[in-house]
Amino acid sequence: MKSAITQIERRFDIPSSLIGITDGSFEIGNLMVIAFVSYFGAKFHRPKLIATGMILMAIGTFIIALPHFIMGRYEYESAIKPSKNSTLNVSLCSTERYDKLTSEFLNTSSKVPKLGCEKRIESSLWVLAFLGNLIRGIGETPIIPLGISYLDDHTKQENFAFYL
Repeated sequence: MKSAITQIERRFDIPSSLIGITDGSFEIGNLMVIAFVSYFGAKFHRPKLIATGMILMAIGTFIIALPHFIMGRYEYESAIKPSKNSTLNVSLCSTERYDKLTSEFLNTSSKVPKLGCEKRIESSLWVLAFLGNLIRGIGETPIIPLGISYLDDHTKQENFAFYL
């Protein structure tokens, strides 16, 4: 998912802070169940736990892909737009430093509200990406620790590196 972050940001009009949380949801899901998998993994049938994890990863992947099919066709925009590449186009969102200079110059202490400066989330489909990534993280948890120990127990020593 890391290679597609900028495309997902543009496609769903998601702010960078929210896409960071969505991307981190894989590790959040992984950390939620790693202690249980490590403890109960030795007590239960390891191949069944690994297969369950693989099924959860598949479900999570389909949930992540679902918003792309729900939203419809993506319309590509040109890289440079004349209205965006103009020095006459002044942003209405002012920075804090500019507000401070303006208030000193005008001798006012009240700040002008920054209406429209916050980036609004156009779609709530990012929740599906978050949920799918969380489920993928939960599903990946039994694969690595249980899979390596299972291979170590059931393969010849000279073939272990090949299977790993």
